[in-house]
Amino acid sequence: MPRHRKRVWVGLLGRYLMLVIVLGLIATSVYAVVDANDRPAVVRLAVAAFVTVVLVHAYNHMRERLEDTQQSAFDEARRGQPAEIKIAPMVVRLKENVQHGVASPRYFKESLWPRLVRLSEERGHRGPLQEPPGRRWPRRGPSLPVIAEIVRRIGGER
Repeated sequence: MPRHRKRVWVGLLGRYLMLVIVLGLIATSVYAVVDANDRPAVVRLAVAAFVTVVLVHAYNHMRERLEDTQQSAFDEARRGQPAEIKIAPMVVRLKENVQHGVASPRYFKESLWPRLVRLSEERGHRGPLQEPPGRRWPRRGPSLPVIAEIVRRIGGER
């Protein structure tokens, strides 16, 4: 057994001895003051306090030992962070364009609608696209289902 471990145990035993002395002094003074019927409770409380301190110390010691050991693959997977979902920047921009198109009729007419028309022409859509009306109240661009239907029509025809 290494010398360092012997010193740790000697210090630990010394601290426990001091705890027993302090608890004994407190319990003795309380024991002398209380009625005879309550004296066993004083002794039980003093012993319970000592046992509680020992158990808390043992628990912390064992927890530190377990944390210092190499973790199993199961523990590493349990504590690992979930993988981040990477989305292409173009998809994020398209999502933002659609959101802005729904929120603003001006943005829809000046930015999103020309892109949808250009996409329709590139995909060989027959006939002109009908621009959907904006919503009057509250003043906004076309709703998401309307925009989704336009995209579905453009994507469905080749």
